[in-house]
Formats: sequence, C-alpha cells, structure tokens
Amino acid sequence: MIAGVNCPEFPAKVFLVAVKEAVSTERKTRRRSLRIVMRVPLYVSPMGAPSTAEWEPVETVTISLHGGMIRTRQEFPVGTTLDIRMRSNQRATRGRVVWTAAGAKEFAFEIGFEILEPPGFWEIRFPEDRWSEESQSSSHRT
Repeated sequence: MIAGVNCPEFPAKVFLVAVKEAVSTERKTRRRSLRIVMRVPLYVSPMGAPSTAEWEPVETVTISLHGGMIRTRQEFPVGTTLDIRMRSNQRATRGRVVWTAAGAKEFAFEIGFEILEPPGFWEIRFPEDRWSEESQSSSHRT
C-alpha cells in the first residue's frame, strides 16, 4: 500500500509505503534459555575435517544453556556440524550451525550454533529464564 501524505517539514509530498516484515519463524519462537554476553575462548572445526586441518581460534559473543554465537573468518553454512573445544581445558562438544550473518571488522561471519549434547558444556549455572518462571507461575494459577 502506498499513500501520499503532506508533511509540513518537507516541501515535497512524502510517501508512506507499507512493507511486509520478513521475520523467520525461528525468530518468532521463544528461546529455550536466556543468552548471556560472555567471552569464552574456543577452537572450532567442521566435523569430519582432515586431522591436518587447523582449528580456528574464536571467542563467543553470547552463550546460552543450549548454544552460542561466535565470530569467525570461515563460512559455515546452516546445518554444518562443528567440533567445538574450549581453549582453556580442552573440554569438547558438537554443535550445529543454526544461522549465519555477515560480520563486522576483522571477522567475516557471525555464527549461531546449538549444542547437540546435553546441557553443561559451559560449566556455569545459568539464571532461571523468564519463560520457565512464567510457565511455572501460570501453572500454579490453574
């Protein structure tokens, strides 16, 4: 829909254009856990890479009980399974890339991944999330 509007601040007619917002269904769903801004030094490599391939050193930007977001120089398409290792203690897990975006500065990509193993990789206690609290309080009301 396009509509012409007279606007006193602008001598010409301003046109308002209705734009359909493109939001993925993934963004509309609730997150499984809260995200925390935290730098965790990691190494990542695509699963099945040759043993001679170098692991890329990265840091998380955010983490959650179920995954995280990193900035990387390599492009990892959605669906790629990653081998993920902590730099400090060699603790390891596997994750699946669930979204990518063009990054900024020296890193070319931002990668969101979900951890494919049971929670606990980060070895920290996450705060209770809003959705659990809401669901618990609403279940007590009925």
